[in-house]
Amino acid sequence: MIIIAINVRSGGSRTTARAVVDRCLTHAPEAIVFSEYRDNATGAYYEQLLREHGFTHQAATHGHRGNGVLVAANREFKALRNPFGLADDEYPNAVIEATFENLRLFGVYLPGQDRKRPHLRCLIALAQRCDESNIRALCIGDFNSGRNATDIEANFGGRRQADEFSTADLYAQLEEHWTEAWLHEHPGMQDFSWYPFRLKPQERRRNGWRIDKAFVSKALLPQLRSAEYDHGFRDELLSDHSGLVVDLAIP
Repeated sequence: MIIIAINVRSGGSRTTARAVVDRCLTHAPEAIVFSEYRDNATGAYYEQLLREHGFTHQAATHGHRGNGVLVAANREFKALRNPFGLADDEYPNAVIEATFENLRLFGVYLPGQDRKRPHLRCLIALAQRCDESNIRALCIGDFNSGRNATDIEANFGGRRQADEFSTADLYAQLEEHWTEAWLHEHPGMQDFSWYPFRLKPQERRRNGWRIDKAFVSKALLPQLRSAEYDHGFRDELLSDHSGLVVDLAIP
């Protein structure tokens, strides 16, 4: 089962929506997760395009004007918005749970800085429960968090470390339970999934961050085939984020 996640950048644009979907389809995914999806005309257009390509099973953070999540698949799943039951002032539209026959998928767009602390605490508790019950679970999307030492390009080779991730403590706790897929597949390597948007994305200035992640539960880790970034989304000016493609050996 192939899952791709892409942050479409502030709800995306109708002029580039078809190209975003087409690029997703080049990976032959069974499920697609859009971060920074918005419930507006562009969001509806994304949903329409995905349905045209067989992704008729969908769940989105409808009724919310800000950034949220869209999960679409070509197979049936049971959807649950706000699976952690967060209050209105805790950004409850940051997570959608999609339960497939052999997988629990959590599509995420976690808010900035300390606003994501409730979500990370809930994910840590979820990771513990899934591991205790031997549940196959994947959490994928834009976490807006990571390790200060390894996920901020400017911190490599410098004497001073930029401390940009205020939730690095909770992020480290999540890593104690679940495995971050790309890092597991590429130990010791460096790559970055977000750069400030510019018309010439190849002109990088050591200001990349790796914040688009996928975490797998202990029961799912043996089925992890690969985790790769698709930088073409940025190179083609479709987003300021790269896509993340995860391949799982589950039916």
